[in-house]
Order: sequence, then structure tokens, then C-alpha cells
Amino acid sequence: MNIKKTILGASCANIALTSLALTSLTVTTPAYAGDVNWSLGTDLVSEYVFRGASLGTESVQPFVEVSTGNFTAGAWFSTQVGSSSELSADEVDLYAGYSVPLDGPITVDLGATYYHYPQTGALFATDDGAAGTYEFSIGLGLSEDTPLSPSVAAYYDVTLEAFTLEGAVGHSVGFGEKQGADLGLTVGLVDGDGFSYQWATASAALTHSITDDASIYIGANFTLNSDDNTLDLEKFADPVSGTAFLSATDDTLLWFGTGISTSF
Repeated sequence: MNIKKTILGASCANIALTSLALTSLTVTTPAYAGDVNWSLGTDLVSEYVFRGASLGTESVQPFVEVSTGNFTAGAWFSTQVGSSSELSADEVDLYAGYSVPLDGPITVDLGATYYHYPQTGALFATDDGAAGTYEFSIGLGLSEDTPLSPSVAAYYDVTLEAFTLEGAVGHSVGFGEKQGADLGLTVGLVDGDGFSYQWATASAALTHSITDDASIYIGANFTLNSDDNTLDLEKFADPVSGTAFLSATDDTLLWFGTGISTSF
């Protein structure tokens, strides 16, 4: 079953898409035309939270990404661990993006993502969002030299007819050659057919470079949500069918993540 429909309710059926939770820190080198860079890693999160909404409990979330020049493509996976894994579908996200540098520090990012739930349908089938959805995005970002590195992005899921607007700022602090801290704040709104909500997430992570090309992190996140879909995932049973499902019942959430990544 698709846990996203369960958590966000029938009015928000399958509001798809994923989160890297507190995104793994990927060490990369500058890419020039003809260069091919690979990045891979995995995260372990205490809660699967995406755009301010709980989509599952403890999850393992590996990824692989390749970039050349201004083009990037990758795959991201999520599967829950423990007893909750029996109640929710795995997720496989395939994505691609192209970065267009403008004059000055501004960059335009164009992207497309397919969100797929293997247990519920064939690859590239949509079935009203139960098996998968398609989303396109455009974003504006400033260079890392700009204070707080602000960015804004707009997303539209053509399957669910859902629009998302998201803004973010971040700051990194170094403690030495190998240790550091990353701080971030993300705010956004989601507006779909018959549903809408707003959220904000503050994040903090401690980082450590194992080698020049590999790093680990441990971090904490706190999310506020205008709707009751972020905290206290509880197990219920449908009184008619007896089907078990999970439901989120509050508007705040403290969740944690750790991960490792490398590039070559």
C-alpha cells in the first residue's frame, strides 16, 4: 500500500515525492565538460519526512548519482525497517537535472523526477499516483560565496496536480581540516486539488571528512506543519476491511539522521 495516501488522507491522496531527510554530504570535485563524477551513499533516518509531512518511520535511504558538466542524474531509494516496513511500500526515485549558470552568482536549475512505488505497480505506470508520479521543477540559487546561500524552487507534480514552492538558506562552519557543522532552514507550501499546507524545517548536522572523497554526518531536524501530518505515527486498523495502516497525528516533529557518502 502507498503510505503517503494513508498519512496525508484521502483529500491529499498520494502527495508524492521524497526527502533525503538531512541530505547526505557528498564530496565532489568541479565538473568540466567531458568529466564524469559519481557520488553514492546512504542515510539512516529516525523518521521519513518529506516537505514537512511524515511518510514513514525508521528508514534506510541509499542513493547513487552521476554528473557531467552541468547535467546530473541519479536514483534514490527508501525502505523502512522494523515492523513498520510491513505497512508501507518501498520507494524508488529517478531524477535528472540541468544547471544553467547566469551572469553573476545566480544559477537556474531545471529538473524532472519520477517517484515509483515498486509494490503497487509496474515501472513508469502512474495509476492515479498509486504506482508513481511525475514532477518537474525550476529553481534559482546563489553561489556558496553568498551569505546564507539562499535558494528558491517551484515544483509541479503533473500526476497529482500538486504545486510546491520552497525556499531555503544555509550556513556551514568549519572546526578544522576535517570537522564542521551545517545549519539550514527550509520553508514551503504545498497546494493541490482539495488540499494545502505550509511547513518549516530547521536542521543542524555535524560532519567529518574520512578522506578527501568521503564524509559522514549526524544531524537533527525540527519540523513545524500547518496540518496534523508530521508527528506520532500510529498504527490503526480500518474497521471495515481490517487493513492496518499508519497515521500521523500532530503538527511538530523532532527527527534525526546519519549517513555516509563518497565520490569518485
